[in-house]
Amino acid sequence: MAKVILVRGKAGTGKTTLAKSIGKILNVFVLHKDDIYDSVAAFVHHHNDRNQICFVALYKMLASSLESGVDIVIDFGFNHISDAEKLKTWVMERKGILKSIQCYCNEEAWEERLNKRKKNPLPNQILKNVEELKKHYAKMQAGVLDEELVIDTNLNVEELVSRAIEYIEY
Repeated sequence: MAKVILVRGKAGTGKTTLAKSIGKILNVFVLHKDDIYDSVAAFVHHHNDRNQICFVALYKMLASSLESGVDIVIDFGFNHISDAEKLKTWVMERKGILKSIQCYCNEEAWEERLNKRKKNPLPNQILKNVEELKKHYAKMQAGVLDEELVIDTNLNVEELVSRAIEYIEY
């Protein structure tokens, strides 16, 4: 059975760093939401439309991956627990295995990371103010999936990757 390895969490919590490292070690393709979003930004002007395109593309690529029996790492926020649960059900219905890793970091580290991004933001980084982001995330129904690995990205990257690989291969 193919594995879908979801690396999720708020912006600036280390998802991309962790996803890239996992992909490199496991020799598995990594699909980044930001790559899709940034690619369509010049053609699609509304944020909600860009997000919709990202999710349509994600599910199409996941379907191909599962049909082919090929593992994939996805670097997508999935901050609403209901969206993460829907993904898990969708993967299971297609006889795949979802291994979900939720990234978090303390508020001080999070603010520091977000402030670094403000200097050279990408198209997908539309909320640049830390207070705006806090309000944005406060509205979400967050939570942890059953059997999800929750990981503090303040730790050393090698340690994080080691924990993630152990979880994925278990």
